[in-house]
Amino acid sequence: MPDGDGLELVGEIHDGGLGRAIPTLVLTASLETSVAGRAMEAGARGALSKLASMPETLDAIKRLTATQEASE
Repeated sequence: MPDGDGLELVGEIHDGGLGRAIPTLVLTASLETSVAGRAMEAGARGALSKLASMPETLDAIKRLTATQEASE
């Protein structure tokens, strides 16, 4: 991100004062598992490499939305 930190943004989205958390999937160029862990600690529901295939990406989005629908 040119003007900030993506993990800060995840935290702002998660704690955005909307009365509920917004499900967030982080796409990262880093292949380090620690990045995914930090994203989850910040409030993301998942993390995925930008190198993931389209089927992997779609599967992650489906899991994210299914989790959200189940919690409503």
